[in-house]
Amino acid sequence: MRRLRILISVDWFPPAFRAGGPIRSAYNLCALLSENHDVWVITGSHDLGEQQALGVSLDAWNVVQVNNESVQVRYCRPGSLDRRVWVQLLEEIKPDFLHLNSMFSRNHSLIPLRIVRNRPDVRVVLAPRGMLGDAALAIKPLKKRVFLSFARMLDLFKGVTWHASNSNEAKEVRSHFIAAHVCVAQNLPTSLPSENPDRLADHWRVVVIGRIHRVKNLDFGLKALLKASSSRPLELDFIGPIEDEAYQRELASLAAAQKEVKVRFLGGMPPSMLANHFQTAHFLLSSTTQENFGHSIVEAWAHGCPVLISDRTPWLGLQEKGIGWDWPLDEEEWKSGLSAAFGMEEGNWKVMSQKARDFFKSHVRNDAAEKANLELFRP
Repeated sequence: MRRLRILISVDWFPPAFRAGGPIRSAYNLCALLSENHDVWVITGSHDLGEQQALGVSLDAWNVVQVNNESVQVRYCRPGSLDRRVWVQLLEEIKPDFLHLNSMFSRNHSLIPLRIVRNRPDVRVVLAPRGMLGDAALAIKPLKKRVFLSFARMLDLFKGVTWHASNSNEAKEVRSHFIAAHVCVAQNLPTSLPSENPDRLADHWRVVVIGRIHRVKNLDFGLKALLKASSSRPLELDFIGPIEDEAYQRELASLAAAQKEVKVRFLGGMPPSMLANHFQTAHFLLSSTTQENFGHSIVEAWAHGCPVLISDRTPWLGLQEKGIGWDWPLDEEEWKSGLSAAFGMEEGNWKVMSQKARDFFKSHVRNDAAEKANLELFRP
């Protein structure tokens, strides 16, 4: 197989971590592609919401180890990535493929997309990363609807291969762009950890992974957990950057009213630090209103951690599979469902824990998922 030259454009890339899933999706795709191809990444110089730049060389190529392979990464200062620079970079790299990780990013998607429209030697793969879902479009809806209307009018995405992470996202793409060429390739999580340590049996520990922001619907899950009954003391850890301090104070106030449940806010941390938290947790909780993949969900399974989630993700029918529960966003269903989960016997939880790891290996990070991602870049 000929080594392809693949350029990936994404707003954030490690050591950035605050934007969560999109960073991990891009990083894990790089890890897979770099095994057989030459990969470059163009990204931003700052983590999400941070004033200080990342501790890397800026506006220059950095050699970054992605698993066991080397990838060239350019961290661009704000305002430095204009059309002129993009033309220079494309001439320098001469990519066979350009992979874009956003629908609406001006610097990392729209500018390079318009440049390569007249370059048939560069094939474009675009991953909307959930941005065409109803919940995402409800944020600044007028601006996004106007953009999508003009994009259809100008045929902006002509010739693009759309990278949908699941069949629902493929439907979302086609609902806005009827003639779109869509390929489904599930996002890639990290590999299966080698160990699944025993958890303490004198309490239930629950983790919530993600940004502390009102759009994440964290208060719904917290309220349901505080109302649920439990056979053991409950501990709940929120792990994620605090983007909305007023919302964090609301969550803390809710938690303070229920003394029986210990609630902590641990702040944001890079993915490399999450393994220890997954391996001491009994459950992951997510009351999201929309998720097109859910890295925290599948990585919880990889670490033997069943999940307590909404039915607004691609992962459904979890109780039948024995790897968790997915409920509609109804207060009573969550209260009764959580009470059942927290009333489990230790032996039953251990069975679920092993089934979660087995499901990750058979249905999440497997040969079929990797093959589908590689097919996006077929010469």
